[in-house]
Amino acid sequence: MPYFGTVASSDLDSSQTPALRKLRRLAHLLRAVSAGYACWVLWGILTWWLDAEKVQRNFSSYLGRDLSAMAASQRYGALALDLLAWLLLVAAVVYCWKFLSCLSLPHRLREAAKHISLCAWYAIACETFSELSRPVQSFLLTMHLPATEQLWKWSFRNVDLLAILFCLALLMFAYLFNWTMELAEENRSFV
Repeated sequence: MPYFGTVASSDLDSSQTPALRKLRRLAHLLRAVSAGYACWVLWGILTWWLDAEKVQRNFSSYLGRDLSAMAASQRYGALALDLLAWLLLVAAVVYCWKFLSCLSLPHRLREAAKHISLCAWYAIACETFSELSRPVQSFLLTMHLPATEQLWKWSFRNVDLLAILFCLALLMFAYLFNWTMELAEENRSFV
């Protein structure tokens, strides 16, 4: 009489395990959310920088300068900086997707570790570039003013700290995942 309390791994299709099904559903959700986030950020960038009146009004107030004579090329320069940061975000999302596609395949876990590390580094590069480009954007927007009125203004908001914490947590997870893969390979070599 067979014992039904345990199931041999050869009898169980790996795609039918409850944990793997949950992992795949979560991976699909994370793919959708990350792609949606990248699209949402692009939409926000474009709707902000392409509205000349809003940029002029808000940055005049923020910088304390009269930007009514600002040229469109100045706005487009600031837009280009945000689009470069967005491209780094897209690279992070692409590596996130690659990580998620490898995650549920046991023979590709080492590759998954490489992808999550690249995802974390691209996310850090995106946040770093965004932070460092803010003074350049303020200079671009005040470039038409006399040299004494041009500004290199930097700002740091609460959401920036949250993004930095997220990026560092992602990097820590990537290192932990890599370390786990190294331990698994070591253990296999002993067996």
